[in-house]
Amino acid sequence: MISGINGGQCILSSMAKARVKEGIIDQALILGKKGGYIVVFDGVEWNGEPLVLSSSRQPYEARVFKSLDGALAELLRTGLAEASIKITDNIDTK
Repeated sequence: MISGINGGQCILSSMAKARVKEGIIDQALILGKKGGYIVVFDGVEWNGEPLVLSSSRQPYEARVFKSLDGALAELLRTGLAEASIKITDNIDTK
């Protein structure tokens, strides 16, 4: 188990990149619908909830991407080689 920022479930891209390099994170799920996608890291939980990607401007909230391409591009920058996509109206990570 690893925590995100301040012991929470949110994680910055730089933190995710370091954990991808260490082999702690190896896959992710892009979850949402047109205009609102979040990135959830599969298999990595903190206090029973999965880690989600956040932004440096709002580090304690899940980062919402306007496009699927934007979410995927950010995952590629972290060095992640595997991701799934789930189109849904509910982007709750629980």
